[in-house]
Amino acid sequence: MTNRLGNSNWPSGSLLKVFTLFLLVMPIAARAENNCPWMNEATASDLVGGDAIGTYIAEKDKPAVCTFTEHSGKAIRTLQISVEVASDPHHRFLSAAKDGCGSNSQMPLQATGNEAVICALNSHRKMVGQRALGRVRDQIFIMTLSTSIKDDPTLTPAMLKMKISTAAEQVAGNLY
Repeated sequence: MTNRLGNSNWPSGSLLKVFTLFLLVMPIAARAENNCPWMNEATASDLVGGDAIGTYIAEKDKPAVCTFTEHSGKAIRTLQISVEVASDPHHRFLSAAKDGCGSNSQMPLQATGNEAVICALNSHRKMVGQRALGRVRDQIFIMTLSTSIKDDPTLTPAMLKMKISTAAEQVAGNLY
């Protein structure tokens, strides 16, 4: 069938436009989108040592939370990031550091927000890991990087400290 100009009903560019639109939409349909504003799944995957799947939960009057989880055999590796806006950020940071680190020693993180520390997770937990807490202006961030295996070869104690520090730097930078 041809139109009055002698062209077919499908101009040559239309089929190409439909195909291009299909190619652009197909990846979106194939994978759910992670809306974490502070870190993407690729970066989190590198930090946990495998393909992490992320979730983002933001509820009114509660801290927003991103959780990235990687399952590898018996190991479950998790990076969790929580960010809240505080009316008295310094006081809230001190309270969060006391609650999050307990009696574990805190190591200051230099050049990471206004205040930042890391500490080991409390030893009574089933997970082994590190926690980073910090403040950027009126925002408090609390991060946990953990593994379910005590002697995890992917996330050794030294790797946990290094990776939680790297993650804290990125999150603090994204909060500015």
